[in-house]
Amino acid sequence: SKASAVWRARRAGLLSTYATEDGGFRYAALLANAGDQATLRQVVEAVANASPVAYPERSAQLAFYINAYNILTVSAVVERFPIDSVMSVPGFFDTITHTVAGNPRTLNALENDIIRAQFSEPRIHFAVNCASLGCPWLDRTPFTAENLDASLTRLTRQFVGQSTSVDSRRRRVVVSQIFEWFAGDFQAAGGVRAFLVAHTEHEATRAQVADERMRIAYTPYDWALNARP
Repeated sequence: SKASAVWRARRAGLLSTYATEDGGFRYAALLANAGDQATLRQVVEAVANASPVAYPERSAQLAFYINAYNILTVSAVVERFPIDSVMSVPGFFDTITHTVAGNPRTLNALENDIIRAQFSEPRIHFAVNCASLGCPWLDRTPFTAENLDASLTRLTRQFVGQSTSVDSRRRRVVVSQIFEWFAGDFQAAGGVRAFLVAHTEHEATRAQVADERMRIAYTPYDWALNARP
């Protein structure tokens, strides 16, 4: 529809202006621009009034919900800025509610009850962004039905490549804590190790990740805010 095309363009404009190439977000810069703050409010309102159930393709529905999660997270940080971490905001994920397609939802409910429960797509963990340094990078391009599959693969490979390291001396592969928290989501893909192997681009690293004698260890999650100047 015309309305959804307008809000898609506005959301894309905000991301291209304020999301940085290294996955962060320029919250202070957005706060300094009254016009773009108004645009952000319009995008949040569009999320509230959308009807994703009417979208013909499931990929369009999933793209909507990931975009909604990411922009609502940005909006929630902007409203409370300056903060050093979303974890310093009581109930950031589990009590503060946002309207999504006419229903009040917390960010946790949006992620767990809709994105994870209804779509069974493990790659979403590398597309939803929780405004923290430990997160996969916030992508500068909104998701669409057309780009969703390629974007999920690209972002997954990027994150696995950046966050996986091999500690040969201690015979372990060190990966993001995301794989520990959501281990069950990767079962359908053969489990965490198989998923990592499938999304590791560097050949030598892939062979070490595949080696069952290398145990999998997890990096503590960095909850510092992904703010950029």
